Amino acid sequence: MFKYFDRHNNLIFSWGLVYQLTRRNIQIRYRGSILGLLWSLVTPILMLAMYTFVFGTILDLRWTDQEGGNPEFATILFSGLIVHAYFSECLHMSVDLIPSNRQYVKKVVFPLTSLTLVVILTAAFQMIVSTFVLLLYLVIVERALVWTVVLIPVAIFPLMLMAMGFSWMIAASAVYFRDLGQLVGLVTLALLFISPVFYETSRLPDVMQPWLYANPITWIIESVRALLFDGKVPSVIEYLIYLVAAFSVSVAGLLLFRKLRPGFSDVI
Repeated sequence: MFKYFDRHNNLIFSWGLVYQLTRRNIQIRYRGSILGLLWSLVTPILMLAMYTFVFGTILDLRWTDQEGGNPEFATILFSGLIVHAYFSECLHMSVDLIPSNRQYVKKVVFPLTSLTLVVILTAAFQMIVSTFVLLLYLVIVERALVWTVVLIPVAIFPLMLMAMGFSWMIAASAVYFRDLGQLVGLVTLALLFISPVFYETSRLPDVMQPWLYANPITWIIESVRALLFDGKVPSVIEYLIYLVAAFSVSVAGLLLFRKLRPGFSDVI
């Protein structure tokens, strides 16, 4: 089994274990349902149809530079929601991560830090399926895709790294502070409305626009949309800044997790 070790020889990632746990989580999510894994495909299709009807037809909302009709607005909206849904799911799954895996806590050799990677990859499964549905919808509606769509995984990678850092922080802290679950719910809801999912950043007053980028998903949403719809590659400098920030959050999360780890077995 391929493994990564840190400089103290503490096991961080055991990839065979991560794969098995991720696969199990995905299967459990749809176990017992009639459609099974097909729900991961049906759900984004229904959501995309609903957004097209509600926001495009009933509310008749438009983006400033939007050239198409309701279908185009639905794809713009859906692309932002995919990013938010992924980040939110990572945070929510982290709240109960340690208590729900208490059987592993007292095993000295078990890599508890690997559980956060399971969270990141489990959430990534639905994000990948939803992105596939979006791309297929664009092919049907636009009958073409810009070449920059191949760079979407590159744009998403820093967000996954940042989500892993927050996952470590939340998973470790939630063991001691049970109210954290309620707080995470409020935070993810706030992130939805203070990010350019339903509106453009340019529509905010100039004094407020810089603050919007304190939201970790704002830059990612705008970058994904630029790659999907405009064929534009985001600024390399901005990307590197975000990557450094994401790496810093990840390291901080890992350090906090390690610090709080010894007391897990006494609390749960």
